[in-house]
Amino acid sequence: MPDVLRQVYQWLKCRGEAYTLSPQPIQPPDMKTPPALHLTGIILVCLTATALPGADDVDLGQRTKFSGVWKGFTVEGRGENPDRGPVKLELTITEKTMKGLEFKGTNVVNHGEGEYVLDLGQDPKYLDAWKTNENGRKQSFLGIYSLEGDTLKWCVSPRKTRPTEFRTGDGGFLLILKRQKPAEPKTE
Repeated sequence: MPDVLRQVYQWLKCRGEAYTLSPQPIQPPDMKTPPALHLTGIILVCLTATALPGADDVDLGQRTKFSGVWKGFTVEGRGENPDRGPVKLELTITEKTMKGLEFKGTNVVNHGEGEYVLDLGQDPKYLDAWKTNENGRKQSFLGIYSLEGDTLKWCVSPRKTRPTEFRTGDGGFLLILKRQKPAEPKTE
């Protein structure tokens, strides 16, 4: 399955809107096209998008910018004090997944690993992530982000509403993270 198609499907699934094809599609009274044809249209758009020169390159290029280890905090308010906050975090981001650790004194809480999707066409840009928790339930995190140099601001909510501004409150929380430089290789 092409990456874009997989991402769209995962995004729809994350939002609870993924379609299942059935032999007898349910047709709302005001809709003349069965849902299966709408899904076919979405698939065709996705396949076309992957055929466009550079379509995957833009997403891959942006995902490459995210790759690395990021450390920081969940901050209060709008992040007036970005170097401290109630929760100290470390995110390890690859081109396809995100893994989170929380540091509580000498204890480390593993928040698990999951996938993420970017939407560069929004202002501010979207960064949504999801994982399956230990009970087998899908957990979604809708967010907006700003990436400036080695600073990532991600305002995210575990609720079904996306934050509209970069601040902690109303069920959302603002993370301000700094990219960690890779360890220098040891020379002998």
